[in-house]
Amino acid sequence: LVFWHALGPCASGAELVELAPRLAARGVTPFSVDGPGFGASPPATDYDLESLATLLRATIDEIGLDRPILMGHSWGGAVVTTLAALHPSEARGLVLVDSGHIDYADLESARNSGTPRQWEWESRAAFTAWLEENLDRPTPEVLAGYGAGVLDRDGMVIGSSAQTMLQARDGLFDRLSPRWPALADVPVLLLLATAPPHGDQNREHLPKFQAAVPHADVRWVDGASHGVIADAGPPLGDEIAAWIRASGA
Repeated sequence: LVFWHALGPCASGAELVELAPRLAARGVTPFSVDGPGFGASPPATDYDLESLATLLRATIDEIGLDRPILMGHSWGGAVVTTLAALHPSEARGLVLVDSGHIDYADLESARNSGTPRQWEWESRAAFTAWLEENLDRPTPEVLAGYGAGVLDRDGMVIGSSAQTMLQARDGLFDRLSPRWPALADVPVLLLLATAPPHGDQNREHLPKFQAAVPHADVRWVDGASHGVIADAGPPLGDEIAAWIRASGA
């Protein structure tokens, strides 16, 4: 399984930190990438979804994986959906975490979200305090996962660059809906937030996705915000692994 993370000032492939052991324990080998400009990866030149999908495909080839399951959260879900649609025979399955089922260009909240800011904290302690204030489950593992997505520089803690965030967000306006029919032969699991505002947004836009991808297994994660992985925690890894086995992926 190859995972691509969400956008955020402290985002990286370490978002999978709590799920990875549960997946591995049930026979699923997880790989997790830092998207370009996040974590330890250098920025990219192009952030349109097709360019990012091409980059991910090259990474999968470099690792030497054969038809992995593709998994993505938010931004990552848009990237892996694009890759699976472009090369459906190369995707054993698709796990979408509150993503891949919406054209972000149709969301007023996305179009009017303003210019991303450069996040900075005066110390690791201040960064950790900010996380604890904004997370429902600030477990040591979750804190360490987000901690992998920031840099220590001159005594400060620096988040992902505002320029990278802007380019990646703008790339999300590439429409996914024209690609959905290409997923006809790819097993799909869609895990959705239930808490507002994303739960309401999902209920409004889901029917269009279901009409195009009727075989998708759609599951609502009780009480979860858009940060489904951090909110649901390790049991989500068990659920994904069970779906992989049951679906034939």
